[in-house]
Amino acid sequence: MRFLFFNYFFIFQILSAEWIQPPDRSPKGYLVPSPDYTPNFPRDHGSHPKYGIEWWYWVGHLKSVNEKRNFGFQSTVFRIAGSPEGKIYNSIRSFGNQNLFLVHSALSDLGNKKYIHHERVYREGWQAKASLDNLDLSVGGIEAKLLTEKNQQQVITRYQNGDRLELTFSPLKPLIVFGDRGLSRKGESPPAVSWYWSYTRLQATGKLFQNGKEVSVKGIAWMDHEISSSQLGDGLEGWDWTCMQLKDGTEVKAYRLRTKDGGSDPWSAVYWIDTNGKTVEVYADQFKWESEDQWKSPKTGLIYPNTVRITAFHPDYGKRVYRIRPLLDSQEFTGTRSDNAYWEGACEVLNNEGVPIGKAYLELAGYGGGLGARLN
Repeated sequence: MRFLFFNYFFIFQILSAEWIQPPDRSPKGYLVPSPDYTPNFPRDHGSHPKYGIEWWYWVGHLKSVNEKRNFGFQSTVFRIAGSPEGKIYNSIRSFGNQNLFLVHSALSDLGNKKYIHHERVYREGWQAKASLDNLDLSVGGIEAKLLTEKNQQQVITRYQNGDRLELTFSPLKPLIVFGDRGLSRKGESPPAVSWYWSYTRLQATGKLFQNGKEVSVKGIAWMDHEISSSQLGDGLEGWDWTCMQLKDGTEVKAYRLRTKDGGSDPWSAVYWIDTNGKTVEVYADQFKWESEDQWKSPKTGLIYPNTVRITAFHPDYGKRVYRIRPLLDSQEFTGTRSDNAYWEGACEVLNNEGVPIGKAYLELAGYGGGLGARLN
């Protein structure tokens, strides 16, 4: 399908479960993503201010060109709507609408065992701008834009300690549209759906400016763009999520929606993406997410199960085991509220025999208190 000068291929996932029709609006009055929507790119890379919450998310593994240093990075921009009836502006230069933006930036210097991160909050206007027409973000320390060359993205992240990461991302696979009829479901609550689009394998090249020195870096990254108005269903307190990029050229996305009684919601899922971008998926009754070890934060006292075994049954290839092990324990992201802390960091993936088979990013959210009330 061709939109302007961009070529995109869309792969839609089909859910083998009963369809739940989402409402037109959330209980707070925001629009709810509708089924059977055909994304219109490049426009849908931009902002969607009529929906309650939205984020653009980049993570990945980098190495210096001389291959002596290894890094993980996270660059995330969140948009949180104010009044659903607030006036919506159509220009990136407009000021004064009700959107708030959050920046979460982190850099893991794995060889030196250092983790830097920061959270900043901005109101749309002078320090937070998001185009409605394309990927064109300027929010505090993060700038992101879509380049005209082969759908490349450029992301610049400025850290509060003065470090700066400048990366160009080139898609190695088509964009993936996840979910049943184009909707990714986060529980049985009808409005708990999102539009969820991902580049699961991006070639990353660029420079890290650190301590007055310039380091050329390269690696592999993952990008998500998710739009919702009710991110978690009733009775859920958080999630465990991972994206794996394996040496054989495939990827795995897995997430467990955690219930308040410690179980897994039936809409928890594992997705496999093959070398051509084709996907298959299974749900909670076909995989198990288990903790093999945990880490207690000396700062917050929270305990994170950050060493994980995922056992899943691929529809075509049978049992698959992935063991996820952190490359650095101290990758806890603490914001302005201690109950909003979460663990997100660079990991390696091992097979059942302990042989390294890839890299991953792991996110453990809601261990400082239920997230449902804050995301609905």
